[in-house]
Amino acid sequence: MKKNPNNITDTQKEMLIQHALRTGGFLFPETPEEVIEFEKQFGSTDVVLPEDLRKPTFLDPKISTVIKKKPLTATENLAMAAREGSQLPEQILKRMKEHRDKAKTEKQKDKE
Repeated sequence: MKKNPNNITDTQKEMLIQHALRTGGFLFPETPEEVIEFEKQFGSTDVVLPEDLRKPTFLDPKISTVIKKKPLTATENLAMAAREGSQLPEQILKRMKEHRDKAKTEKQKDKE
């Protein structure tokens, strides 16, 4: 490592900068000392959580009420983009399902 004229290495400079950013509130404090310094400068902060975050049931999949969407395949993404994100009419969806079912049936017959 190169030393600068003030005999401070680049690593030491980075550590000083990070410490200044953490205690100044520009990065999250990581040590108790940084938290104490932050609180000296800014005081304690009262964070009011929204009601649904006060009890973190979303972290437990057994009791979670978060709706999980099935990820779209690349083909589905392209199809949706072609429709500019709009949904297909029910009659089109029905015809598409019939075609898929017919193709599956034919494929199964070919295997036999």
